[in-house]
Amino acid sequence: MRRTIFLGMALVAAGVPASAQRAITVDTPPAGRFDAAQVPPAPDYDGPANWASLPWIRDDGDMTAQGVAEGPQLRAPVDVFFIHSSVPLRRAVWNADTSDVWFNGDVGQTSIRNHASAFNGCCAIYAPRYRQANPAGEDPAARALAYSDVARAFAAFRTRVGDRPFILAGHGEGARIAQLLIERVIDGQPVAGRMVAAYLIGTPVTRDWLAARRGLAACSNATDTGCIVSWVSGLESGTHRRTHGPILCSNPIRWTSGPEIAPRATHRGAWMRNGAEFPEPSRAPDAGLVSARCDRDGVLRVSDPGGAYAELAGPDGSFAALDIPLFWLDLRDNAIARAAAFRAARR
Repeated sequence: MRRTIFLGMALVAAGVPASAQRAITVDTPPAGRFDAAQVPPAPDYDGPANWASLPWIRDDGDMTAQGVAEGPQLRAPVDVFFIHSSVPLRRAVWNADTSDVWFNGDVGQTSIRNHASAFNGCCAIYAPRYRQANPAGEDPAARALAYSDVARAFAAFRTRVGDRPFILAGHGEGARIAQLLIERVIDGQPVAGRMVAAYLIGTPVTRDWLAARRGLAACSNATDTGCIVSWVSGLESGTHRRTHGPILCSNPIRWTSGPEIAPRATHRGAWMRNGAEFPEPSRAPDAGLVSARCDRDGVLRVSDPGGAYAELAGPDGSFAALDIPLFWLDLRDNAIARAAAFRAARR
């Protein structure tokens, strides 16, 4: 079993006692071998029940930091298809059940609230629930099941939004699934012409994978469109290293991939769910908190943010729990700018 920092962040934010946090944040491995006959029912994406966030429903994707205006999602000219990160499953199963209220609550209060919310300034958010593979297990069939749900959700999303421009976004396992969507459904297809950008955050996007794409390249500045943004973050002093060959690093303060340091003064702001009070009071972004640079391995090296943020670093200095929260306002402003650039170029 392994301890998962990501959910622990949400539980701290919700004021769950430390003893309970330790109990919940230990993954429960699947029992026995994967059995296709025992998987939960496939989610239906025609109605709202199997969406963690929708533009016309009040949900965790609508959260914003204090002093940051919530975008008018119902009038947004661009949509975002967001694929949530993995959360620990509380039962010994291979794949999550999208009717499980505990699973849905964990997803909403972590990945949707801390990650997807960064896109509500530019876009109408569509975030499907899916039969997420258990992060404490490793079976290609469980992952394939999760992807099959997301692929069906994406088809339903495209049917609903038609020819409107969209952003594809995901974090961690969600970003890995987004890569598969690009490979199998988007790259080289007419739909690629409607994609503002793909934000594949918290998963290693190798340069070799990118080179194999037919019509997509890395974004090279803050307003490039039809391109891919990705970073995997770690402490400047950490030992976290790439393990997948040269990977794409988009500095979320500068929006370039070079080794130049983006100083603290240019950092727009970190934000995540609040501390020990529930219901949580609104809090402003933490601006000027960190500097960042892309190292030679492609890891985004981040200066020590201190406080609650620093406590969420992994033993090797990785910031898997904070790839987006550390740059929440930077990402929000960039998505707004990139969406505007896409629309301006097509007028």
